[in-house]
Amino acid sequence: MKRARALALLSGLLLALAQPGPDLGIFAWIALVPLLWALDGLSPKRAFQAGWLAGVAFFGVTLSWLFTLWPWASFFVVPGYTLLVGLLALSWGVFGALYAALSAKLPRGALLLAAPALWVVFEYLRSLTRFGFPWGQVADALYGQLPAVQIVSITGSWGLSFLAVLANVGLYLGLRARDWRYPAVALAIVGLALLWGSWQLAQPQSQASGPELRVAIVQPSIPQRIKSDPGRLDEFLQIYLELLDEIAGQDEHVDLVILPESILPTFVLDDPVVLGQLRTWARQQRSALLFGTFTQGDGRSFNSAVGLSPRGDVEGAYSKVQLVPFSTEYFPGIELLRRLGLERWLPIGRLGALTPGSGFAPLAISLFVEKGQTREMRAVKIATPICFESIFARISRAFVRSGAQLLVTITNDAWFGRSWALPQHFAKGVLRAVETGRFFIQAANTGISGIIDPKGRILESTRIEERTVQVGTVRLLNSPTVYANFGDWLVYASMLTLLGLGLWARLRSPRAL
Repeated sequence: MKRARALALLSGLLLALAQPGPDLGIFAWIALVPLLWALDGLSPKRAFQAGWLAGVAFFGVTLSWLFTLWPWASFFVVPGYTLLVGLLALSWGVFGALYAALSAKLPRGALLLAAPALWVVFEYLRSLTRFGFPWGQVADALYGQLPAVQIVSITGSWGLSFLAVLANVGLYLGLRARDWRYPAVALAIVGLALLWGSWQLAQPQSQASGPELRVAIVQPSIPQRIKSDPGRLDEFLQIYLELLDEIAGQDEHVDLVILPESILPTFVLDDPVVLGQLRTWARQQRSALLFGTFTQGDGRSFNSAVGLSPRGDVEGAYSKVQLVPFSTEYFPGIELLRRLGLERWLPIGRLGALTPGSGFAPLAISLFVEKGQTREMRAVKIATPICFESIFARISRAFVRSGAQLLVTITNDAWFGRSWALPQHFAKGVLRAVETGRFFIQAANTGISGIIDPKGRILESTRIEERTVQVGTVRLLNSPTVYANFGDWLVYASMLTLLGLGLWARLRSPRAL
């Protein structure tokens, strides 16, 4: 087991280094080979231990940015980080146990299909329920390898993870059995996916696919330690107005201006001074505004994205549905803690203060949109997953299924300083853009803000903790991808495959004779 533990730790470390941040994405194609070697010949119980240890190494490194929350949560960060890493690693442990059980019953060639299928099922399960956390997928490590990324337009991010795990299994089996047919099969499948992806990247974007929009992203870079101070409201509002004036001075008209999540320490829709300033700017510049603010109603508070038309009219609000668990947004059992008088002993102010929204409906915002040689006012459907929501493939897909022509994520990643959390979050936008066939925009308080096209190419991006305005061009698109139409079909096919292989393994067992 000492050798198995060492190999398991190596796998976890290699895959962590492949993630955005360290950004050694090439490691994703080989990182699991040591773990597969470690699992060879182990009982399911010992294989669970080895897999869990690899998961601890992976999530321990990948999520090390949680310690940037120390100024707010102090020593509570340690048990929170330890518990989260340990729980997430369970999926790796169960993968190890089931892989060991299957490898003892199935011929080696069947593992080329079984192992990737098993892996993507567990990645999928991690994304479910209000406690879902699909951070640290194998696919995330490959966000920059665009020929490979194109497969997600058909399969979702699960297909990219499937390809990477397939390559790992093929290489392992080739080394272990000294039979190069296994890596040859894996290489052929991956190679075909890469060739198809390269062909996709070479296809020109149809000029008839939708009208262009000139967009501007406002990145105010207000430090988190002061961002929520209502005594500095006027100071922060002035920062935004100065950045908006910079946009007004652009040579080319900007159709849509996007500001980040919870822009000011006030309920903007209930603050006549702040809302009046934004309305005036929108009317004067004939530009729409999209911004984040907390909203309230019936004694409840929401984290919302709000649209203002070029006429200054408020045109609806989307309220965040997938709240961050165990945070200021959602904290299970908080009512009981309040009744017991224990809430005041918890960190980061008032926990579990928000109510989830009711559904993933895009905002319909009126914009001046090109029509031939002229521009006319018309409603544009914009998806607005807020912050944490952009890491969920199903959420962006739900918006697009409801007619969204553009994906816009507003976020406040200032909590995490200059840590790996920021590039890891932004990389998710590459996958969401290709999955849905939509332009993706991220507007972040301190970065990373940027624009990603439907092929996953990062067209614009800002530096972290830079106060700036980023201007670019996007298109409104309507055509659905295969993934947008059919969703997580690969996961369900993987489940059926595993069921079939499990039954086959059972029938092949001597005990079944």
